Amino acid sequence: MDSPLVSVCIPVHNVTRYLAQAIRSVLDQSYANIELVIANGASQVEPRHQIGEIVNQNTDSRIQIIHNPGTFSMVENWNSAVAKARGAYLKLLCADDVLMPDCLQRQVGAMREFPNIVLASGARVIINRAGKRLFIRNGLGSTGVYSGKESIRRCLFSGTNIIGDPVNVLWRRSAMERVGSFDPEILYCTDVEFWLRLLGVGDLYFDERPVGFYRIHPKAAAKSLAKITVADFVRTAQRQAASGSVTLPPWRLKLIRLKSQWKNRFRQAIYNWLG
Repeated sequence: MDSPLVSVCIPVHNVTRYLAQAIRSVLDQSYANIELVIANGASQVEPRHQIGEIVNQNTDSRIQIIHNPGTFSMVENWNSAVAKARGAYLKLLCADDVLMPDCLQRQVGAMREFPNIVLASGARVIINRAGKRLFIRNGLGSTGVYSGKESIRRCLFSGTNIIGDPVNVLWRRSAMERVGSFDPEILYCTDVEFWLRLLGVGDLYFDERPVGFYRIHPKAAAKSLAKITVADFVRTAQRQAASGSVTLPPWRLKLIRLKSQWKNRFRQAIYNWLG
């Protein structure tokens, strides 16, 4: 049976010291039938040269570079990368994160074994700016298939993103074609809002073994957009209620807001301390 094409998309705004490592983690995957789409969301000349220099060190025909006109927002750049992707399965990899060598092999295997799942996720190792391993985040627990609708409820009622960051998640193109791409109105919880829309049309596979490394550092989006996290999460919950995926009486929505506030403060404290 032919191996389906997987598209890994790396959106870049200002090239960081970690981009080369992110690229290498994609090209060195044990699953080889991939394409790597690098989308430059900055209009300055310097980032173009920096990306070119890094890519020239990895002469691989599977790499495609997009230089967007003007300066794109984070979500615009995410969507520009995804729009150029051709794979049956897609993954977004932020430029400061790293994939485990067998990440795609495991996640594609799950997709093919369970045709009802629309996304595959897994645990991630949290690392700091120097690459030191800090701890493992596992939002769902044991390896297995989880109901999409139940996963939506668990995520919202937890007050935080238990599905995973972009480095964790592989999703089906066919599901994205049903629900649309990333929503530019959601500025920080962009990923989880998209995951929950996908889970409205299918199920989730979760792997308790880490599939990647998520880096915390002072310039990460998790830091710069922290103030709008709670509002975004509540808006995401309201959208899911409007779609009929979950019932949210006023008391439940208030509880989600409070949980999101508390967990965001705790997360920022941890990032400030360890990042």
